Amino acid sequence: MVSPVFVGRDDALAALAGAWQTAVGAPAVALVAGEAGIGKSRLVTEFEHALDLPVRMVRGACAEFGGEGLAYAPFVAVLRRLVREGAAAAGRYRELARWFPELGEVPEAQPGEQRPLSGKHRLYEEVLALVEEVAAARPVVVAVEDLHWADAASRELFAFLARNLTQPGVLLLATYRLGGAGAGQLGPLLSELARGPRTTTLRLPRLTEGHVGLQLAAILGTAPDAATVHRVHRRSDGNPLFVEALAHGDSHTPDSLRELLLRAPRALPSPARLLLSLVSAGGDFVTHRLLESVADESGPELDALLRPLVDQGLLVTADDGYGFRHALIRQAVYEDLLPGERIRLHTRYAEALRDSDAYAELAAHTYAAGDHERALAFAYRAAHRARRSYAYDEQRRMLERVLDLWDRVRDPSAALGTGPSGTGPFDIGPLDSGPRGADLVGVLTEAAEACMFSGDYRRGIDHATAGLAAVDERRAPERAALLLEHRGRLRHRLGGTGNADFDHALRLLPDDVGNVLRGRVLGVMAMGLLPDADAARWAFDEALRIGRHTGDATVTVRGLLGTGARDGDLGALAEARGLAERLDSHDLLLTVPMYEAMVHTRTGEHRRGVDAALDGLRRARRSGLGLSRGADLACYAAHGLILTGRWDEATALLDEALAEDPPPAARQHLRRLVGRLALCRGDVAAAATAASGPADALRSTGLLQHYQLVCLLAVAQGDPEEADRVLGRTLADPWFTRVPSSEARSVLVTGALVQEARLDADSNGPTAQQAEDRRTELALLDAGLPEYGRLDRARRSHLHALLRGGGWQQAVSAWRELGQPYHLAQCLLRAGRSALAAGDLTGGSAQFEEAAELADSLGAAPLSRRIALAAGQAPASHGAPPARPAEGADAPGTAHGTARLTAREHEVLLLIAEGLSNRQIAGRLHISPSTAGVHVSHILAKLGASTRTRAAAIAHRQGWTAAAPPE
Repeated sequence: MVSPVFVGRDDALAALAGAWQTAVGAPAVALVAGEAGIGKSRLVTEFEHALDLPVRMVRGACAEFGGEGLAYAPFVAVLRRLVREGAAAAGRYRELARWFPELGEVPEAQPGEQRPLSGKHRLYEEVLALVEEVAAARPVVVAVEDLHWADAASRELFAFLARNLTQPGVLLLATYRLGGAGAGQLGPLLSELARGPRTTTLRLPRLTEGHVGLQLAAILGTAPDAATVHRVHRRSDGNPLFVEALAHGDSHTPDSLRELLLRAPRALPSPARLLLSLVSAGGDFVTHRLLESVADESGPELDALLRPLVDQGLLVTADDGYGFRHALIRQAVYEDLLPGERIRLHTRYAEALRDSDAYAELAAHTYAAGDHERALAFAYRAAHRARRSYAYDEQRRMLERVLDLWDRVRDPSAALGTGPSGTGPFDIGPLDSGPRGADLVGVLTEAAEACMFSGDYRRGIDHATAGLAAVDERRAPERAALLLEHRGRLRHRLGGTGNADFDHALRLLPDDVGNVLRGRVLGVMAMGLLPDADAARWAFDEALRIGRHTGDATVTVRGLLGTGARDGDLGALAEARGLAERLDSHDLLLTVPMYEAMVHTRTGEHRRGVDAALDGLRRARRSGLGLSRGADLACYAAHGLILTGRWDEATALLDEALAEDPPPAARQHLRRLVGRLALCRGDVAAAATAASGPADALRSTGLLQHYQLVCLLAVAQGDPEEADRVLGRTLADPWFTRVPSSEARSVLVTGALVQEARLDADSNGPTAQQAEDRRTELALLDAGLPEYGRLDRARRSHLHALLRGGGWQQAVSAWRELGQPYHLAQCLLRAGRSALAAGDLTGGSAQFEEAAELADSLGAAPLSRRIALAAGQAPASHGAPPARPAEGADAPGTAHGTARLTAREHEVLLLIAEGLSNRQIAGRLHISPSTAGVHVSHILAKLGASTRTRAAAIAHRQGWTAAAPPE
């Protein structure tokens, strides 16, 4: 029984009204979150009723269909309504019908007319243009319900609209479930949307006992007694759906939610109950036309059966069909069906849809009906449609459905209706790459490639391995070579090495400059050999030679990428980008910005590297490659953001990328960057967490950088000897001598810092001599390395200054030129110390001041503390430090000692000296951040200090950090 009164959601409705007022001036987003049954859909309905004319709401829902969301499912209903709204201009959006056949037939091209290039960007742009054109004529709310069940493609389209809408009068509204299946996949999207300046986020709470009483009164028509309200509230825990189920219950009401949800359906007359079961087998939404074609009744008889289901709130009407008021109800009704009933109902749907092109739905229904032969054929067609829509994860799922059914069908190749020639009733044209064939090897090859694009590398390796077991490499060497290439790439991306597979593939192919497949294998092999440039050189050169000879753009691009990375040749990378943009291979196209970011970083063009990586990341997410190439690009972008001092942006990007659950190698790289940032900010515990766990997913440069993090973490934890042991293993790692000099030299800089920590801990004992010996080893290793670009030059200057104890101005100049604030602040600190040691008090103070400003702006707490300590130890004048205040003298104050600090202000000053931020101070003292900020402002004013670091320096110099101020 549904409450006729909407209870307990006045604040939520007001918030949505506020979101709409925001949308009147500029497009806005509203997100409504809550647990299952909390009333998200009811809130949207009530909001729709509250909208003033001429505002129009168009709604679409994401369907949970056997645990798999269907590509673009929520936008089909939305687009159908929008096309009707913009009927006068609908002809201009005819390309949408290519993607959504439900919208109608695609008009034939007129003589001489050139169709625009198709692609995912075209789809998104047409949807965007249609929404804006409709909104220009009449304000619109686009509501997508149950976003937690959305497939990756639908999530990407929703994000694209949120980013790119400019027309006022558009509100994007989404509901999603907290927890449960699919919720984890929403993390990156929700994080991105929540940062928008015009985003309203609501989380619907459970109802209070008072609200439950109001809901029960509305349902029952009379106020219930207090005991009943208390009992229902306790058992429902304030969930409105459970309250409805418990409204007419008594002490014998079943505890099982499923039983509660089935109470009303089981009380229906038999015809209505059968109809409800039929709707449950159709998914969360069934059009009236489809329902009429599968039901026993039609016309007025069907309407008569539907009316009580709608009136009782079991079904709701939406657009031109019906859906369950809540997914839990549909699930309970469906699970209550007997096996034979399910088969019969799914058979009806399959027969009703047999002449349509709803392949994914047909695959699901025929599979559930036990019609394996047709399920296999429809799943195969659905996989290819998903590939064309860049919905690679759905493609993988559909192909795995094909593989699951392969041995259950007598002649699976015949069932697919296509052989190696690509003929038959289910033919959908040639694949974009690889040998054409609908045999088992062909499907496994496609599945391995789909896993590569979706980021599920382990599963892809399994499919490639199965394909290799099924292929006869003597009769079909090229098919075997392609599978080996796929498996080698998958192993490389997983964090291992695919060299054995690449070598095997090359042995199967003729050593012929005209063999394109050989060129492709050489290209990916060379990429896998990086960053060992010497080992990769021959393979890249040979790939480029084959590419130029055959004119194959894919091979040429791979060869050009190697040349560009090896020689820092931006012209080669630009040529590679131009060729890749003309190919229908987003994976290869998105490899280009990875190499651009790599080269820009090594040459010191960090901002250009960040721009290239971020642009590639946006493309990856639009192209369905967010978990494969996108994860790698996130690593490059975050690294560049850290180098350029954009730490908050880096943190947000790292959190977002890790929330997507990237493949192991990318996840380890991202965690290492999180750990390095945490260490710079003084959060040793977070750094230790990030550095924990096996590093077996890392290789080459990534492994060496992991070792560096572990070294620096050990130093921060006060164990420089453990740091040196890790350093020894790092220097002995075979990869150390094979990575580019700039990466190797970064390890040497870390090693020099470790030796400095060892000498600080034991400057006269046996450790001191061991540290000096290690410093000599580091210097010898550095002498054997070439110098590659400005970044490498800056690292060399830094290393030499650490080893020699001088030359800091040269290091300062190098880091300043590169615009790397953290390393610049480190070197300014040391340059300031050197200036003071030489008697240059003015120069030393200036260096400390600049270093302090940089460290404070970054939030580099440990570095800020070291700078404050060094500045506090500097002579105040004429080389004589001021005396510490005597017992009973004035407490800390200005330079003239006229203004006292309160006891609380002294506490805050101690924490400032530790390098804590206002928020951290607030947490330590259990006060609000704003109160902490007020204290800091008072302290700076009383001390006459322009920065927090200067205040800390005064505290250190006066000795106030050692004891409480005198009373």
